[in-house]
Amino acid sequence: MALASLSQALRFIIAGGFGVMLFCSILYILTEAVGMWYIASAIIASAVNCGSNFLLQKFWAFDRKNTNDIRRQAFKYVIMFASLFLANLILLYALVEYAHLWYVTAQAMVTISLSAISYLVSRRIFAN
Repeated sequence: MALASLSQALRFIIAGGFGVMLFCSILYILTEAVGMWYIASAIIASAVNCGSNFLLQKFWAFDRKNTNDIRRQAFKYVIMFASLFLANLILLYALVEYAHLWYVTAQAMVTISLSAISYLVSRRIFAN
């Protein structure tokens, strides 16, 4: 892997780590402090996370300052995010309801497994 690609991957992981912390914080606060159902909390946390991740990935992780194509990139990113979000909800529900894992542990497992897909697809979206 070239040094530039390694640096890009590291920035993606750091930005993603921030997104995970943001997501988990919102998920935990809404579920534990507010008393929301964990699936509803995950939906709200994901909506906030989508916006912050798009901006961090485009402008920092992949270092794409050009905004000429931002609408197309945002559209593709939202489609990717929505697909991964749906997979996240299905896997989260299955791990909590059928494997009887704590929702935070289940979410961590799902996040790790879907992150590789997110990186590969995001690289293509921001390839300009």
